[in-house]
Amino acid sequence: MIRNAFLGTEFVFDEELAYVIGGGLGLLFHRDGDTYYINSRIHDLEHFFARRTGSRIEFVSHATADAMLARTREWADAGTLPYLYCEARELSTFRGVLPWEEVHAFGEHALPVRSVSAAGSLLVNDYLWAHPIAMDAEEVATAAAMPSDGAISMACPARRFAVGRLIPPEHVPDVREVLALSLVESAELFLNPANNSQGERALKAFERELASMPDTVTPLVMQVELVSMATTLEKIGSGGGAGRHLFARGLRAASTHLDNGRLAAIATEYAALGGRWRALARGMRAHAAQQDPRVGWASVITAVREIRRREVIAVTELLRVSSALLGEAA
Repeated sequence: MIRNAFLGTEFVFDEELAYVIGGGLGLLFHRDGDTYYINSRIHDLEHFFARRTGSRIEFVSHATADAMLARTREWADAGTLPYLYCEARELSTFRGVLPWEEVHAFGEHALPVRSVSAAGSLLVNDYLWAHPIAMDAEEVATAAAMPSDGAISMACPARRFAVGRLIPPEHVPDVREVLALSLVESAELFLNPANNSQGERALKAFERELASMPDTVTPLVMQVELVSMATTLEKIGSGGGAGRHLFARGLRAASTHLDNGRLAAIATEYAALGGRWRALARGMRAHAAQQDPRVGWASVITAVREIRRREVIAVTELLRVSSALLGEAA
């Protein structure tokens, strides 16, 4: 969605770089009662991306779906790429493709819109599909009528019928400086997060909560939560395994733009971390399939502890290298 918004402008970049600039590195872990949420990055790629590139985001909430679609048509006709805030599991593009029944809902999905017909049907560019697909107005209205439940704080508006758009900067930024700044800020945010649900503190909380899980929830709840977390890490959004692999590809692209071989080496470590996160997800599913998921639970905690150790080493090295690059680019 971010890359599409910049097509036709002088600011051209690889899709992987959009993930890096938008803060694709991170970690979010949150527990609400007996419900556990995890993601491999802090949310709102478009908001991080806008600030770091000098772009801006405009969004408007509406009282009705018709008003939302009228605004979306107006912005699309003007040549910009608007996007709607939707509950992903209410969209046919996702239903039947991802196992939503295994995952706790948290937050909205940004649905990029190419055009809106007079009858209200939409042509959208969702990220699961290589080509634009058609979607009817009724389906979109249902998905856009579901505000965030507030389980995880996000920068997008937790309101019904909201549409936003990303507006490119008037002056094309130096991509080298943007990349260096993005890497420094992402690494710093990981090591010094705003709260216990983010970054290194989230990793510690994740390890601590999993260690106490057999003593704090029933085996049945444990089985449900393990499947939910494993599905997120494997398949939903940019969960741990997929997210670290995406970030590794972005780092390799950044190493080419910045002509820095050390970034390529760090990318290799993040790809390895992606493998470790996916292995953890498989381990969680294996425990969930046992009659008693608590049996042999110490192996899961050992795996998480090793992931945390390697994540901190990798991000510390990333901060060192990117800080030097930022000094050169300034």
